[in-house]
Amino acid sequence: MTTTRPRNVWVEIALAVILVVTLIPVAWTLVLAFLPNRAIVSPDWQLDFWIGNFTTLFDDNAFITQVANSVQIVAGAVLLCIGIGAVTGYALSRLHPPRWITIPSLVIAGFIPLIPPMTLIPGLYVLLSQLGLLGSITGLILVNAFLNLPFAALMLSSYFSGVPEELREAGLMDGATELRTFVSIMLPVVRPGLAATAIFVGILAWNEFMMGLTLTTGGSTSPVTVGIAELLQPYAVTWGELAAAGTIAAIPLILMAAVANRHIVAGLTAGAVKN
Repeated sequence: MTTTRPRNVWVEIALAVILVVTLIPVAWTLVLAFLPNRAIVSPDWQLDFWIGNFTTLFDDNAFITQVANSVQIVAGAVLLCIGIGAVTGYALSRLHPPRWITIPSLVIAGFIPLIPPMTLIPGLYVLLSQLGLLGSITGLILVNAFLNLPFAALMLSSYFSGVPEELREAGLMDGATELRTFVSIMLPVVRPGLAATAIFVGILAWNEFMMGLTLTTGGSTSPVTVGIAELLQPYAVTWGELAAAGTIAAIPLILMAAVANRHIVAGLTAGAVKN
């Protein structure tokens, strides 16, 4: 005989309130994106559907270039973090390196996300300047990979730890090298974890603002987050264009999360439970 758990009405009400509060700014931004500025700043309630905000942005080559820059930065950072993070996570989980390597590495990996980004900017600015990468897409890719790699490595390490050791031992007993076992056996098993990590790294890299603002000269060399901030002019704020730019910037994240939703859920579950 199965028993059903009683519904907690107050929990459901609280979740509904949180959902509404979370969605209100998103919905309001979407509404503003289709309104002209005169309707937005007017004291009267006017809902004049208008797509001029989007056409203005698409006519601006600088904004389109900034979106393309962000796509390149996200792709590069994700590839670096997944490639290096998978090898690092596998080594931490399965190869058991000496403590004099793992302990400092884990301390640094846990310490980097706690550092305020502003404190890293002077050093990164000088470093990129000496390497000739200041204001370049390659420089921003490396910076985003540097900031997100510890998170990716530790996250993937938890997924590799959830894989039964017998799978790795079976591959080694069949004559496969450690590299072949890693590529042919372990990576396919943790594919949901790779997808989940890629999504999270992609979101962090797409939303990054401070590095893009300080390590580029603005305009067509900056990511889309800086481009949105540039719409805030000293003497005029085009709220409609600002909302339209925010809507456009949110679309890739929504599509990426929707496509990989199944992998994210499976990856989080796999990372949370160790076999």
